[in-house]
Amino acid sequence: MKQKRYDYIIAGAGCAGLSLAYYLSQSSLQDKSVLLIDKQLKVGNDRTWCFWEKGINDFETIVCCKWPQVNFYGTDYSATLNLMPYQYKMIRSIDFYQFVQQAIAQHPNFEFLLGNITSFSDTTDGAQVEVEGVTYQADYLFNSLYQVEQQAKKPGCHYLLQHFKGWEVETPEAFFDTSVATLMDFRIKQHGETRFFYVLPLDAHRALIEFTVFSGNILDKPAYDQELKEYIKNFVKLENYTVRHQEFGIIPMNDHPFSIQAGKHLINIGTAGGRTKASTGYTFLRIQQHIKSLLTCLLATGKPYMESSANSRFKLYDSMLLNIMAKNRYSGKDIFTKLFQKNDTSTILKFLDEETHFGEELKIMATTPYKPFILALGDILLNKKPLFN
Repeated sequence: MKQKRYDYIIAGAGCAGLSLAYYLSQSSLQDKSVLLIDKQLKVGNDRTWCFWEKGINDFETIVCCKWPQVNFYGTDYSATLNLMPYQYKMIRSIDFYQFVQQAIAQHPNFEFLLGNITSFSDTTDGAQVEVEGVTYQADYLFNSLYQVEQQAKKPGCHYLLQHFKGWEVETPEAFFDTSVATLMDFRIKQHGETRFFYVLPLDAHRALIEFTVFSGNILDKPAYDQELKEYIKNFVKLENYTVRHQEFGIIPMNDHPFSIQAGKHLINIGTAGGRTKASTGYTFLRIQQHIKSLLTCLLATGKPYMESSANSRFKLYDSMLLNIMAKNRYSGKDIFTKLFQKNDTSTILKFLDEETHFGEELKIMATTPYKPFILALGDILLNKKPLFN
């Protein structure tokens, strides 16, 4: 029997796939036939997304917490940093999943298929995907599926991981100050890596406390729990609490030259499309920006967005920091301390958003140790890393 052909197929119904489906459902393309494919329906709170921004975003109604200021604890420096004009925000994945699923449920031409994708490919007049032996076709296929362990490493590139475990803890008495979050707390032992904690108060009785590591390999599972227990006891100074929820994640931190366009009719989105910031792991807003650009092009031309290499110098900055951490040229803890100690916080956030001009970037660089960055730059140039792919 001939399979139905779709206008668009979205492989993966996580943050990127659902974001694309949502924006399509809210646009003049809402009558297009869309098939979303994932191995399971997202129904649980499996992660949280945090980000800083000025103003509001399209998912502002499901932002569960906002903080106008954050605590920073570094090397011989600590401060409460005013983020204005930014705010640090949190979205719980369960709220995002439900919000988008409710929106696209209003459109019967948006279908959801549960199954394992075994392959997808370009064709002469579109794209096709195979799901457990059945082939589905579309004019365009948008792929958001990415597996860290399946990525083929390229010479000259740097491959680190941001791995983390978080506990949502609850206290019987009011304990947490909801006006301020802890963005980075480096007061723990580094063990030759870059390690820090977040503390994100949800209300006076609850907070998400997260242990984060930048390194080449993940830890043994018990190590994350041990670090959490010790930090809560020694730094949060909390004895009486209950762990209500746990989350664990691995985010790629690499300068691999991701291909946005995997074929004439195959477009990579999300982490698979290089939307994860290599030096920080932040992804959520970068996904939204990319999806909106893609949609703008679809509306104007009927064809997906083609990415340019406009931000090549920021790719270089990311590669230099990854090189320093991968080669242990300098403590990541000390670099982040100098950045936040010697620069205006809003300028650092603007820089990490890749919105600064070159003069601002030179001033920021002047506050960091020059030797490890020069060594990293020389190493990158010597290995002819493909920065501009």
